[in-house]
Amino acid sequence: MSAAIGAFLITLSGRDGVARRAENTQSLDLILVSLAELSLAFDELKNDPSKQKALIAVGRIRRSAISANSALEQVRNAHTRFAYSADAQEIMNQPSLDPLAELGEILFFANVIANAETTNSEISKAAALASDLSRQLIPVIMQIKYAEVRTGRAATEAQLAFALIAVAIGALGVLVAARFVHLPMERFIISAQSEIEASRRSAEAASEAKSNFLATMSHEIRTPLNGVLGLAELLQGTDLDDEQIHMVHMMLVSGNSLLRVINDVLDLSKIESGKFEMETEVFDVLSLCQEVVDLFSAQVQNKKIDLHLSARPETANWHVVGYGKAVRQIVLNLASNAIKFTEAGAVEIEVEERVSENEGTRILSIVFRDSGIGVAPESQSLIFEQFAQADASTTSRFGGTGLGLAIVKKLIDAMNGTISMESELGKGSEFVVEFPVEDAPRVTVMANPAKQALTFNKKILVADDNRVNRLVVSKMLERMECEVKTASNGVEAIELEESWLPDLILMDVRMPEMDGLNATRAIRAKERELNKEPIPIIGLSANAMNEHRDAGLAAGMDGYLAKPIRKSDLTEELIRHWPDESSKHKEPNTQCA
Repeated sequence: MSAAIGAFLITLSGRDGVARRAENTQSLDLILVSLAELSLAFDELKNDPSKQKALIAVGRIRRSAISANSALEQVRNAHTRFAYSADAQEIMNQPSLDPLAELGEILFFANVIANAETTNSEISKAAALASDLSRQLIPVIMQIKYAEVRTGRAATEAQLAFALIAVAIGALGVLVAARFVHLPMERFIISAQSEIEASRRSAEAASEAKSNFLATMSHEIRTPLNGVLGLAELLQGTDLDDEQIHMVHMMLVSGNSLLRVINDVLDLSKIESGKFEMETEVFDVLSLCQEVVDLFSAQVQNKKIDLHLSARPETANWHVVGYGKAVRQIVLNLASNAIKFTEAGAVEIEVEERVSENEGTRILSIVFRDSGIGVAPESQSLIFEQFAQADASTTSRFGGTGLGLAIVKKLIDAMNGTISMESELGKGSEFVVEFPVEDAPRVTVMANPAKQALTFNKKILVADDNRVNRLVVSKMLERMECEVKTASNGVEAIELEESWLPDLILMDVRMPEMDGLNATRAIRAKERELNKEPIPIIGLSANAMNEHRDAGLAAGMDGYLAKPIRKSDLTEELIRHWPDESSKHKEPNTQCA
């Protein structure tokens, strides 16, 4: 009897701990969302606070500051009562960076900006300082949140375990004490299980909120990036001298690198939720590493350090079948880390083949050596954790969020590979990555029709609320001798579809007044009513996650292109609908929108 009562008392205590963790996590989530909104608004204000858009940004700062103030007060009260876990308290009490004090500074700058008497010069300075503080503070708040989530998960599991123990003990004693404890125990178990189920639903809601936040941020970043890359590619097709060609090329390389970073954040989210799918492909390992080295050539020149790539001469064939996309991301992240933390000396990348125990499988190894700052022995076990770096000063000195090595570790595990490291503080580090591949079959290289300059002579309607995106896509289509008309929302798209009768519609998913999904449904309903042949509708969206693609296809779209849109992808989509179009044999001109 006493054992059952003890187990129930522990369960009751665990329920309070789970509730505290849930409350703390909600407050931290509110701070993170507010910081993200504030950071975007600060970036808009720090360059030119006199623009019309600055008024909108100031309004967003007022609203977000109110939410952040409320959440900060809750966090401070809980922190004063020692209601946070030991790991979270340690992060919040670190001497190098006090997150609550830093958040108070950011809110002070927000009040200065929101003050009607503040001059534009003062707004610009305050926004610049607040923007830097926000970017440094977000990873720290994420660390505190993850510490609370881990503690809450452990408390939930312990609470469930003790509840089950209590059930077992109660079952043994039911024959002798049913009249006195059976009914109260049953009621309490039901209550405890209800609390656990509520905690589970709260965790699922937090995960859903995270997915929505990532999708929104992806859309907001991809939309302007679509215009930047598209206009750069269109500029590449004009008359330029050698220096201008090189500069435009570097713009495209840097823009595509940023696009890969956005995709990696989404991939990390998919890996954590179990939705990440890896596909094998044929690729050249040595060429892939050389592309990464070329990408960092300007950066190493500015830092005045050397970057070398070498391969063991005994291996002549680097053409393999494997997870090329994942390997490229691993090489990119490890090379970037090595260069970032090396202030003098050199970074070396060495590719070699190891002996494989399985017939038909090859083991490739890529070694990254640097003469950088190194990692202390006590910190080496933490560097593959999300949002973790060697110490708190690393973030302020070198920047970064601590996601790069976490992505590397998860990708290597998914590839059934291994990663190891050796490092000495002040002398440098060496990372060794090993992963299995197979020999690539010999193939005959065929011409890619998508890279030829085809002409279609079709009427195409482009519906997109962003003026730059409409311009870029229209220019691409006009160079393929298509007649183009544009619409800025779903209502205009429906009207032009009825009056102009285009051969194909490129429909942006997110637009004001009526979005692309509802416009597509309306067009399909009209076609069914009049028994008309369906017009091809291709969805355009800066949201690149699979659920958004599925939503577009479910609404009646025939295809889906994620922004930034490359001309080769657009050409392949047109060929899919009109395969008999012939090339005019112009010079290939790969472009991107």
